[in-house]
Amino acid sequence: MEPEIEARFERLENHLGEVEERLSEQLRDMQTVLLKAFLPWQEQVRIQFRELEANTGNSVLATKQRMDVMERRLGEIEKRLLMYPPAA
Repeated sequence: MEPEIEARFERLENHLGEVEERLSEQLRDMQTVLLKAFLPWQEQVRIQFRELEANTGNSVLATKQRMDVMERRLGEIEKRLLMYPPAA
């Protein structure tokens, strides 16, 4: 290849790398915003389940199962966050 074409390809690769970095950072930021938004909701639901469990002896097992599902889902989200930590 001609040096001019190689230089253009190199600039294009550099530009694409920069775009990829910015996009990755924006995705991490969005993930962080979502996790922060769901945290209060998750705490509120946990309180509601505790109240439900206290008020109804028959639905204790169902409540625990629901909590287990929520905890598992939250654990999956936390694992993803650890794999792709938010940008500092």
